[in-house]
Amino acid sequence: MVAAGALVASGLLAWLAIALLTGPQTPKVVANNISRNFRACLINDQHDANVAQPVWSALQKAVHGAAINTQHITVPKSSTAASLPYVNSLVQRHCGLIISAGPDLHDAVTTAARNNPHQRFITIGQSVELPNVQSFSPADQTAVISVVQEAARPRSPHRT
Repeated sequence: MVAAGALVASGLLAWLAIALLTGPQTPKVVANNISRNFRACLINDQHDANVAQPVWSALQKAVHGAAINTQHITVPKSSTAASLPYVNSLVQRHCGLIISAGPDLHDAVTTAARNNPHQRFITIGQSVELPNVQSFSPADQTAVISVVQEAARPRSPHRT
């Protein structure tokens, strides 16, 4: 009787070991360092939310399947003094492209673009006449998508 119990226990342990070793495998988790992705940042104030919403949707289309991170910041106040720190924070966050939607942040974006000539900006609405700023109308969503995708393409370290 004891031998039969030991045999059953041995068989059960063998079955359990085989089941655990050959059972369904969970997929391995692959870490993806998104901090290296290109970053496109949309900024607007509360009054320009209606202009920003279609731009945000266009950004979401632009990043589909690409190594692009997006951020959306809404500034609570629209005076230049109040909004300039928000625009500057996007420069400090290393946004590859800062997109301003609506006219209320025009002066803050102009100041930030003038003070950061190597930072790329897009304005939606009122244009800014600086070499590091491109301006588009709110209806030009496909152009915004193209600029974001082009800006996110890796650059060759060697010039030809």
